[in-house]
Amino acid sequence: MNEQQQLMASVTRRILSDHCSTELLDQAEQGQYPEALWTLLEEQGLTTLGGFEALGGGGGDFCDVLVVLREAGRYALPLPLAETLLGVSVLSALGVALSDGPLVMASGQFSLDADQRLVGRGARIRFGRDAKTLLVVAERDDQTVLCPVLASQVEIEPGVNLAGEPSDAVVIDQKIETSNQIVLSGEGLQAIEMRGAAMRSVMMAGALEEALSLTVGYALERSQFGKPIAKFQAVQQQLAVFATQVAASTRAAETLMVTQPLNLMDVAIAKARIGEAAGLSAEIAHQVHGAIGYTKDHRLNHLTRRLWSWRDEFGHEGYWQEHLGRELLADTKTELWQQITAMG
Repeated sequence: MNEQQQLMASVTRRILSDHCSTELLDQAEQGQYPEALWTLLEEQGLTTLGGFEALGGGGGDFCDVLVVLREAGRYALPLPLAETLLGVSVLSALGVALSDGPLVMASGQFSLDADQRLVGRGARIRFGRDAKTLLVVAERDDQTVLCPVLASQVEIEPGVNLAGEPSDAVVIDQKIETSNQIVLSGEGLQAIEMRGAAMRSVMMAGALEEALSLTVGYALERSQFGKPIAKFQAVQQQLAVFATQVAASTRAAETLMVTQPLNLMDVAIAKARIGEAAGLSAEIAHQVHGAIGYTKDHRLNHLTRRLWSWRDEFGHEGYWQEHLGRELLADTKTELWQQITAMG
């Protein structure tokens, strides 16, 4: 990271360390939206980061966005920051002025008919109830279009995901002015998926780093048979595996954080590798912590439940492994090993 990114990370870490407590996370899971924390992030310009200033954004680039989201993952931030920053990046790339408040992408079975009426339903829309504007991806004839819609004008069916965060269904039936219909190209759709996958990758990497820190700390503090459990060889071996997984995840995430623009290979490798690490590492973390790690009073479960949720969003590891394989096999002129070493 460059000096500016280090400062961004430091500022974000300080804010979240002070305000994103276990109590706040528990309250958010009980339905209390942390409005004060969102306002604080807004005042620091973190909710419009990566957007063009001429369009109402906060400046910076997508790498800066990933730096901030890594810290958000580390603290299991219960706010639609990633969703909003994805919306900011999409609108900026399309040259569209940003709207106020949280932005959330909404996809599902949405279509525009000949009368320009947007009709359909989308499930598992993260933070749908907390959005001010929904960026709805819909089909119109043989085109894919993006339609900004006020969330107050749609029907929300509340739901939650494994992490206890809003994961709502959205039902829409309203007319959309043609001026609010933005055509998305195939490349544009792929760019949205890649950005979303990169965001979830760095958030998982941050959560994994924090989970490792908690687990090592617990192993050093928890005593059994007169000595810390970190002194037992079996536990040491598990922690070594955990640390190896986190190191690989951190390396993959940092590649995304310094690469501009994103490329498919880096995103595929990061999402697949970090997704694998999330499963194995969460298992080890809970084995070392024992029953206490599963309790609502312990911070570990806030991290691991998000890891289990995030690994499936914007494509699970199998999906991205297939992408990676197809990309490598598409090059018929270069040997596989040469392609792999060239990426190093």
